[in-house]
Formats: sequence, structure tokens, C-alpha cells
Amino acid sequence: MPAEFSGGLESAGAEALRQFASAGGTLIFLNRAAEYAIQHIGVAARSVVRGVSESEFYSPGSLLAGRLDLHHPLGQGLPAEIAIWSEHSPAWETAESAPVRYPDTGLLESGWLLGEKYLAGKAALVDARVGAGHAILFGMRPQYRAQSYPNAQALLQRAALLLNRTFTARTAANLLN
Repeated sequence: MPAEFSGGLESAGAEALRQFASAGGTLIFLNRAAEYAIQHIGVAARSVVRGVSESEFYSPGSLLAGRLDLHHPLGQGLPAEIAIWSEHSPAWETAESAPVRYPDTGLLESGWLLGEKYLAGKAALVDARVGAGHAILFGMRPQYRAQSYPNAQALLQRAALLLNRTFTARTAANLLN
């Protein structure tokens, strides 16, 4: 592999992303890539499943219940409850805005989940302020086989907001329906 295509972002890349967000930009991180935002962008969140053994926590590809904050722009126009595709996905303790959280009980909707207690009540999606901008951490794979559709819709709403800041989340939701 040629050197220019390998090696990752390094410290200069992380600083460029921080500056972009601080100036009003929005960064989007999906699933386990969200750890980059915590380690390199400075998002104040802690993964509650990082380092937990698979004998204590295991979610190999399951649909889990999520509760949306319908007052947050990412939740506007969506149902109050959605199914989240979890595939070894993170969940967080954070003081940042959490537009999607796991319920306290009854998380498993389909599949296999070991260690529900680690996710109960925790953030499944984080909207963290970074200067004048945001870092959006999806603790799920919203693009995975469009599973589930509301997750993909939430991601598309954010994308529409990024493309034209005059859109509201409601406008973006209406365009997608």
C-alpha cells in the first residue's frame, strides 16, 4: 500500500478535525469508530462496554430497544421508540446530550444479548458540543442493511442539516417520508 494511503489521521489530522468542528462543523462517527472522537477529539463520554469480556457482555448482531428524545433535532419526526442494530456496539456514560438512550429494562427485541445491565439507561447516540460545532457518536450501525429504517433516517436528517443549515430536522424528516 502506498504511504499516502496508510497510517491513519495522526495528530495533525485529529487537530484538523477538532478545528473543523470548533469552527461550526459537524463530525459523524459510526459504531466503534466513535472511540476516535473520545480519544482524539475530546468528546466527554466513557464507553461502558469497552474492556468488558465477551463472557459478561455480548451483542453479536441484535436489535435492541432505543428511546428517543423527541425534542432533539435528531429525534424530531421519529417515533419515540426505535430498534437499534447492535453489533459489538458501544454505549456511553456522558453528560453530553444523548438523543437516544437504552431503556432501563427489556432491551432485547431480536437476537442475542448477554449483559443487558451494561447498557440499561445508557446513551446509544451522543451529540457532543465541540466549540461552535458538534460530534455525533452513533453507538450503532445505522447504515447496516437499513436496519432499522429510523436509524438510517436519523443519519440522513443530520446529513441534510449539514448540507443546508436552513433545513430544520422536521423539514428533513418530511423530505424522507
